Amino acid sequence: MPALTLPPDVINWVYEQNPDVEDIDPDLDLFDSRLVNSLSLIEFVIVIEEASGRTIDRRNLKTDQFQTLRTIQETFFNGAS
Repeated sequence: MPALTLPPDVINWVYEQNPDVEDIDPDLDLFDSRLVNSLSLIEFVIVIEEASGRTIDRRNLKTDQFQTLRTIQETFFNGAS
């Protein structure tokens, strides 16, 4: 698997929301582990938008795009749409 190369702002946001967490596996389900929830997702989307320089269409949001740090990287930072 390729190394995780997310912008620091994205990873730091997750850690700031979860100060008790020391290490997040790139394949950990962020929702099942409650590191991200439905209330914080929109704020997380804004962080990802700012870091990626692209707008995410909120009408077509799919939680599986934000399931893990790896899927976020693949969806928003590796040229995938």
